[in-house]
Amino acid sequence: MVRSLSLLALILMLPGCVATPAEPVTEATVSSSTWLTITDDGVGTIHRGTPFQEKVLASVAPGAEIRPIQTAKEDTTVWTQAAFVGDVQAVQFFKGPGNTVGEVHGVAQHLAGPNGERIGMTLAQARVNRGDCRAGKSLWVGMAICKARGASHVELVFSIPDFDGPFDRLPSAEILNKAELQRIVWRAQA
Repeated sequence: MVRSLSLLALILMLPGCVATPAEPVTEATVSSSTWLTITDDGVGTIHRGTPFQEKVLASVAPGAEIRPIQTAKEDTTVWTQAAFVGDVQAVQFFKGPGNTVGEVHGVAQHLAGPNGERIGMTLAQARVNRGDCRAGKSLWVGMAICKARGASHVELVFSIPDFDGPFDRLPSAEILNKAELQRIVWRAQA
């Protein structure tokens, strides 16, 4: 065993010898592990009319722990509750009318959208049409906000890394297709 490890170390030190991965490595890795699916009907156990109560919010995923966070919606920054699975923040909850859940923002790679969208996917990979998108405003300026196909309650929020403006409209199709999914937003009210 020691001899084979020494031989491997020697081979790797030789000029021109480079270990190469079996699959190409990309900058944005998209998880294939799914903790939770966001659909037009809701997010896991959370649906329209679900009470905004810690015990109920924790039922969104096995092992979820609810913690307070401060986060940005498009027009404002708010304190709210988030579900963490281990150390990973999975979703953020926002109050709606009558102390119910009004919105849920999915922010972890381990979520799937209604059409299989995942955090980290490009707009092209998520198969989103430019016509279903608008330019973000206020705190989400420079982002693309897009409707999820066939889901009137779900929007996809994409960051656009190579976009320098103008921010009151979407960039060219070439730049927009490279935008990266940051949030999957479900709203109880469409």
